[in-house]
Amino acid sequence: MHNKTWNSDKIVSASAILISLMTLFVSLYQTAMIRKQQRLSVLPYLSLGNYNTGGPNYKLVLKNDGIGPAFIESVEIVYKGKKYPYDLPVFMSKSMPDSIKKIKRMSHSNIYEGQMIPAGTTIPLLAIHNSREDADKLVILLRSLKKEGLQLHIIYRSVYEERWRLSFDSTIPEKL
Repeated sequence: MHNKTWNSDKIVSASAILISLMTLFVSLYQTAMIRKQQRLSVLPYLSLGNYNTGGPNYKLVLKNDGIGPAFIESVEIVYKGKKYPYDLPVFMSKSMPDSIKKIKRMSHSNIYEGQMIPAGTTIPLLAIHNSREDADKLVILLRSLKKEGLQLHIIYRSVYEERWRLSFDSTIPEKL
């Protein structure tokens, strides 16, 4: 008898194992891509922005430019080495009430732990309505606070528990 090391049965078996392994790797790769796509499909992206600087209707806004909701975990102000566990409007009303009282036509919105900010939402943190004088006062006050080192930190997360920190002095959220 002839002893062959590779016969047709062995070749077919080896081919089936190779095809199975390739199918497994393709399946794992597709699963990883689907998982990445799912995470990106609910990605929040918070940003802070100034609108109508120099005009009578100034706004400092918090905006979710992402495609998923942002869940606020914490809001913190750091000013002159001290940490304050609240947002900018509360900090300003508690720390500088005299300066705030001089601004007549101001409204505000608060952000707080546990708040959900839907995709596409814009929240006016501070807003001046129809007063160029008050708008200028607020802009000057915010600039002086920033020069004095005021920092606002907002930590938020996505549906998939990915976390970011948005800071007053940065335009890009930092992934934690």
